Amino acid sequence: MGTELRGNKASRHTVIGDGAGGSVRSRGRSRAGRHPETPAVTPAFHADPLAHDTGSLARVGTAALSPTLIDLRAQDSAQSLTLLVRAAASALSDVVRSAFDCVAIVPRPHQPLLSAGTSDPALHVIGDDQDGGNTPTSQALAGNPAVITNGYSPHPQWPDHWRLLEEAGFRSMLCVPLVLEPDRFGALTLLSGRDDVFTPGVVAAVMAFGKRAASSYALAEELRTAQSCADQLQSALKSRTTIDVACGVIMAQNRCSYEDAFQILARASSHRNLKVRIVAEAIVENLPGGLPTTHFGR
Repeated sequence: MGTELRGNKASRHTVIGDGAGGSVRSRGRSRAGRHPETPAVTPAFHADPLAHDTGSLARVGTAALSPTLIDLRAQDSAQSLTLLVRAAASALSDVVRSAFDCVAIVPRPHQPLLSAGTSDPALHVIGDDQDGGNTPTSQALAGNPAVITNGYSPHPQWPDHWRLLEEAGFRSMLCVPLVLEPDRFGALTLLSGRDDVFTPGVVAAVMAFGKRAASSYALAEELRTAQSCADQLQSALKSRTTIDVACGVIMAQNRCSYEDAFQILARASSHRNLKVRIVAEAIVENLPGGLPTTHFGR
């Protein structure tokens, strides 16, 4: 890629964070000297982010702006988010053209925010940033991009935010929203130890990548949900087959209807404090051929 990513005094690896309230706390790090929040000021962005930075467009390349979805399929959301962070670090390295760290956070229903990042310092910054209320991260989680271009010129919306960055070894910060659903946003944050890294052209490229990454992550979530439903349905159908065979045995033994046979099976389940399926398996496992096999067509 031509750019070596750095961990800002931390080893290069992907770290998962899942702290209470979505924050990631620093180990032994004090945040003394935090300043009160300042009144919200709407950040000013040019209608065409590339208008004043045409050079960035030429070096964006296909990796960042490709419409192709990213393969984020994994066993759980944490692994998919880790893949998203790695993809961002790889695809955007030629765009940023400076060493940077990357953090992604996504909301989960009735659970803390899930986060993944390329270094501990970057995760600490985003963890503390989430605690602040009106912060760049909260802006992105609300669906709005936020940029701190350098560490020597205080941003009017976050005049003291540079202190938090400086403590972690960063000087520039870019947060863009990840649109997972119409009213559900995650955040993708890039952090650099240099000033003026996130030019308007870089912002446009990162936002374009964020749209693709968000769609890819949402699709991975949908696939996991669909697979889980399919597994549950398959398990239910397998259980139903065993129960039906057990009811057939009871019908033959008692010369009763299916409904009466199932009631007998249900009463046995209740008396033994066992699931109906387990009682049914005990009935049919001694039959010739053992437990029945459920076949699913493809």
